[in-house]
Amino acid sequence: MHLLIVGAGSELPPRARAARPGLRTSVICQQQAVPYLQEPERIDRLVVLPQSAAVSEWVAAARFINDVAPVTWLANYTEYDTDKTAAIAQALGVTAPSAETYRHISDKCAMRQRLAAAGVDDTPAAVAHTVEDIRLFGDQAGYPLICKPLSGVGSRGVVLVRSADEIDQAFRHTTSAAESLDVTQVMVERFHHGREFSVEAVSEDGRHLVACVTEKHLASGFVEIGHVLPAPLSPEVRSDIERTVGAALDALGVQTGVTHTEVIVTPEHVRIIETHLRLAGDEIPQMLARVSSIDLADALVRQSVGMSVLDELEVAKRRFDAAPLYAAIWYAEPTADGVIESIDGIDAARLIPDVRDVSVTVGRGDRISPLTMSRDRPAYAWATGTSAREALDRARAAVGELRFTTVADRQRGESAVVAGR
Repeated sequence: MHLLIVGAGSELPPRARAARPGLRTSVICQQQAVPYLQEPERIDRLVVLPQSAAVSEWVAAARFINDVAPVTWLANYTEYDTDKTAAIAQALGVTAPSAETYRHISDKCAMRQRLAAAGVDDTPAAVAHTVEDIRLFGDQAGYPLICKPLSGVGSRGVVLVRSADEIDQAFRHTTSAAESLDVTQVMVERFHHGREFSVEAVSEDGRHLVACVTEKHLASGFVEIGHVLPAPLSPEVRSDIERTVGAALDALGVQTGVTHTEVIVTPEHVRIIETHLRLAGDEIPQMLARVSSIDLADALVRQSVGMSVLDELEVAKRRFDAAPLYAAIWYAEPTADGVIESIDGIDAARLIPDVRDVSVTVGRGDRISPLTMSRDRPAYAWATGTSAREALDRARAAVGELRFTTVADRQRGESAVVAGR
């Protein structure tokens, strides 16, 4: 049994080896992924390629590995290098999402076109090469609009355009963000007003199970500042979300794997924002595993080594629906810009009842500033509760204990930046 992994995959390759005792693993990855490889001594073969390597070079590396140790399964636990993964699967004759599915998911405009053609979501969208392209789109689709990188991450470069007067600035901001993400194109689409959720699903042989619907909370702009699961929803709205996401996954050709789909519920429709062939971030899988017996990471790695998981997850989901426990995460939101001199309140945050984790991702000498993307968030806390409100209040209270004193603030005579709220 031999699993070929494209990319690093964080803690998932060790979990795959634990799921299949005796499993051999090999890895093909970019140079920047090497520091993130866990248990490197247990990797049978490691091929490291430069970022500029062509798809054909990735396929050649996979053929080399397959020639000396035939590959049983292929996995990519990330959302990077998916074009290489599809090409390797075709070359080796192993199972993976198709190149078309990967393209429809990674290219947000292609996703829009596919969902519209399938009758799932008719949100207007287009690639914008110039300011004039956005202006013409706005004249046809109406305002407000969203301008964002065609294949972005972490909410970077997502800008709300309320009128034609804001187009120039929005295009500059999004184009700059796209360049920093190594994305060459910008897209524009109609903005929808409504509540935002993420949907964690597991698919197997074309069957889709929504494991959890998570409510999102956004900071100013579009950076996520909190999540609550399971989302407090009426059965009717939950059913609409699950039905729409299932139809979207069908339209995009998703057959097997774990997906993370973002939606907006408007008064009229459930609208798809985007979907990802990967686990959710922001500790969502960890929180779900803590309050239920649904372990999405475990499901993903077991599927990647040929094991079926959907039937047992359906049983776990019914138990969770019948007696839910809730979890919530809240992120610190800096109110000023400065270099950190000290961080206080961590111990007090951890003493709040049912706070499960408090994590500070910055330290003395690091700079914090108002949020522009997910990576700007300097800390978080997550907690559990018997209701969504109780879990959320505990997580927010924990973050509210944190204080970041910065050099810039001290010069102005202030003692600290209050990062929680």
